[in-house]
Amino acid sequence: MLRYTVQSKIPTSQYIQLNLLLDLKETEHVKLQLPAWRAGRYQIANYAQNIRGFAIKNSAGVKIPFQKTTKDLWEFSSDSKGPYLISYEYYCGKMDGGSAWVDKEQIYINLVNCCFDVLGKSEEEIEIILDLPEFSCQTCTLIQKSPSIWKAKNFQMLADSTIIASKRLIHWEYQVQKTQFHIWIQGEVHFDKNLFLNRFKSFSEKLIQDFGEFPESEYHFIFQLLPYSHYHGVEHRRGTVITFGPAESLKDPIQMEELLGVSCHELYHAWNVCRIRPKELLPYDFSKETYTNAGLILEGVTTYMGDLYLLKSGVYDLPTYLRHFEKVIARESANFGWRNYTIQESSFDLWLDGYIGGIPDRKVNIYTRGALLAICMDILLLKNGSALATVMTKMWEQFGKPFLGYEIKDFENLIIEQFQDKSEIKSFFTDFVQGYEDLFPFLQSLLSEIGIEMKEVQTEDRLLHQFGIRTNRDGLVTQIHPDAKAYFLVMKNDKVLNFSQEGSSEYPELLVSRQDRTLKFSLEKDPNIYFPLFQLSQKEINTLTEKWLA
Repeated sequence: MLRYTVQSKIPTSQYIQLNLLLDLKETEHVKLQLPAWRAGRYQIANYAQNIRGFAIKNSAGVKIPFQKTTKDLWEFSSDSKGPYLISYEYYCGKMDGGSAWVDKEQIYINLVNCCFDVLGKSEEEIEIILDLPEFSCQTCTLIQKSPSIWKAKNFQMLADSTIIASKRLIHWEYQVQKTQFHIWIQGEVHFDKNLFLNRFKSFSEKLIQDFGEFPESEYHFIFQLLPYSHYHGVEHRRGTVITFGPAESLKDPIQMEELLGVSCHELYHAWNVCRIRPKELLPYDFSKETYTNAGLILEGVTTYMGDLYLLKSGVYDLPTYLRHFEKVIARESANFGWRNYTIQESSFDLWLDGYIGGIPDRKVNIYTRGALLAICMDILLLKNGSALATVMTKMWEQFGKPFLGYEIKDFENLIIEQFQDKSEIKSFFTDFVQGYEDLFPFLQSLLSEIGIEMKEVQTEDRLLHQFGIRTNRDGLVTQIHPDAKAYFLVMKNDKVLNFSQEGSSEYPELLVSRQDRTLKFSLEKDPNIYFPLFQLSQKEINTLTEKWLA
């Protein structure tokens, strides 16, 4: 067994002290690999930059020499048989759902940030001891052995877990079938407890009903309700961490909807990603990039299903659901990356630029593009007597429950086999998943089949809609529509100094500042409408709608 002890001698320093105890043979060579990234975010994080004071001692207290052979791999050899203590400090200065934070009120750690994979011992049991007497309210998504002691079956389980030790931690519970759900709240509560629990129980029940079972015997929602604006969530097999703020904003039903949305999204991940996982990510290799083309399934399906289950469970009514789906459409409609990169190509490049805006119109967002593709697949399946929920249940039964990795073709084949006439669904994958076709006309047509009208509307921003030039509040040009004539005149980051909004002018003048030069352009009127907004409304409830809502 490997044993970690966690302390924080001076919480205001934001450092924790970790001791790793290993029992070694004589002249045993040890490799300590610190993760370079974490599950749920396919981006190198370089956690090693947060470590200081690394040292190794044998049972006699003698320091043992070591070498760093890569930026996050430490190596040493034992000089005798017996216990060895690896000690170091880790800086916990980032608050989000996947990092670590320490202050006078709490010790919050995602263990993948700071714990080593001892190569060759990855399958051994690991014990975590919290030596944090000032922070007596403690929980962890690992298996509890006794107060302040938890265990992981192996390193993969350890790296998928979170610890929070606090001076004050709110704890609520609810049960669905055989699973005990825990809600832990660090921060202030400004909402009704019973209503909150009823909503969580409702969407949990509906998810479990459709999948047939929950993967774990217990599950922990860990909420960091912060005094400042924040929004983030990270999935784990036995729980999730969600950061949200300001906490006081949850008095507002609209803000509570946002919290419910990320919560249901992360719970869906308990099946999809935590267990239903592509082969290349099973098991996780945290030492380097692991490329996957499965972003549509990992995050696109989850983004769509997370909100859909709030609707199916009655937590959202239909107007609320449509209002949130409008936001997904709005994010995607302003992006023309689909002309250059498919969702599969964009998924592969997550490691490169998947979590930043990047250069204009290079790629698609796997969350929003994936969600639009997912609703299209769902409606196509519903028209053929099936549903995306049915396919995902099959994914659970064939790949998630036995914990076998899937290939993208497995997912596609499960969908295609639901159709008698397979031509339409095969064309869908060719055109929109592997291809570069415009999804929006197809999406608009499919939504109408479940009684939802997708209507284009314009604001009073003439520069945006008539000439394809998007600006921010400071007048800086942030985007030019690639089909607009202005694309050949205006540049990103030009500052608009003056523009005639009078609609009668045939060639309105645009005055901009570009790198300390003032330029004047005559903008030619264009019959096209650029960057329209899309409004969704329910026009009818038909048989297909009822199947979708069931």
